[in-house]
Amino acid sequence: MLTKLQFGGAYLDSATIVNKGLQMKFVKIPAIFASLDFSSNLFEGPIPEELTSFRALIVLNLSHNAFSSHIPSSLGILRQFESLDLSINSLSGEIPIEIASLSFLSVLNLSFNHLGGKIPTGTQLQTFQADSYEGNEWLCGPPLTNNCDDDGSPATPSLAYDETNSSIDWNLLSAELGFIFGLGLIILPLSLWKRWRLWYIEKVEDLLCWIFPQLYFVYQQHGEQKYRSLRWSHG
Repeated sequence: MLTKLQFGGAYLDSATIVNKGLQMKFVKIPAIFASLDFSSNLFEGPIPEELTSFRALIVLNLSHNAFSSHIPSSLGILRQFESLDLSINSLSGEIPIEIASLSFLSVLNLSFNHLGGKIPTGTQLQTFQADSYEGNEWLCGPPLTNNCDDDGSPATPSLAYDETNSSIDWNLLSAELGFIFGLGLIILPLSLWKRWRLWYIEKVEDLLCWIFPQLYFVYQQHGEQKYRSLRWSHG
């Protein structure tokens, strides 16, 4: 977590950073830095407002961290911004309208956070690809495909969409019920009517003998009843 930033003249006097419980202090960092890359660390907490003191900043990469809270609207005063990457953090809230005023911004990545609301319209934010905003469940509006309700929240699925899904589910259910019913027409008589069961078994045995010539019948007498059974010829 960036915990302390102090400025004096043309230099950032000190920056105290906590990473994995270890406190590190950096001193005399030129305030004229045009690029800052703090990506792929374990920095957490809000994005420091003091970053806006780097007025010459062109590139800022804070991706792959654990920054939370909102995107500072004060980033909008960095008029030279050309690249801003805040992806894969835990940022929430709406996208500040001030970000939309960055006329030189050519690279933007806000993906995989917890941002919500409507992407500011009528600005260059619509010129970026949808993957710049993906992974934010509650974001809506162009260039994303999910539309916004009047209150700026993602629109709920339409009734027609629900009916289509319902129709598909019923078709699947009908097929399953038809299969079960057809299977029941075979199994139920076999379990309830002995004569039908014996006839069915006899036909199955005849079919097996026709398919496999090695099979043959052996007839046996038990009292007054005559039975037949299948045997496999090893000759």
